[in-house]
Amino acid sequence: MKYNIFHKIINNKIECYKLAEDYNHIAFLDIFPLKIGHTLVIPKNIYKDKIFSLSEKNYISIMIFSRKVAIGLEKSIPCKRIGMFIMGFEIPHIHIHLIPMDKESDCDFFKKRISLSKNKMNFLSKRIKKFIIL
Repeated sequence: MKYNIFHKIINNKIECYKLAEDYNHIAFLDIFPLKIGHTLVIPKNIYKDKIFSLSEKNYISIMIFSRKVAIGLEKSIPCKRIGMFIMGFEIPHIHIHLIPMDKESDCDFFKKRISLSKNKMNFLSKRIKKFIIL
């Protein structure tokens, strides 16, 4: 199996701005976000790249976890809603994008990503964590 950046995050080989974690999932800030608070949710023990290849139990589990993270995001980042996107072309590992949005164009994956300092990312992760209830 080829290891990608998500495998390295799961196995603590590289650091991330972790927001939430349980036995099966991890949520962390995207380091090249579309919007402030852009978060990725991934399964920790399933190395597939298509969300619908998950068993029904695992699909429901990642959706429940994502919902909890999204509720925390919406409470901590001013926005009209949290968008959820699943594409899976960039990295061959199931990942869900949770993006704070005020308008549809906030989720344009072809526009230039924003750059945030490590201090801003640390501040954001600490702030968002306070609102996530697992």
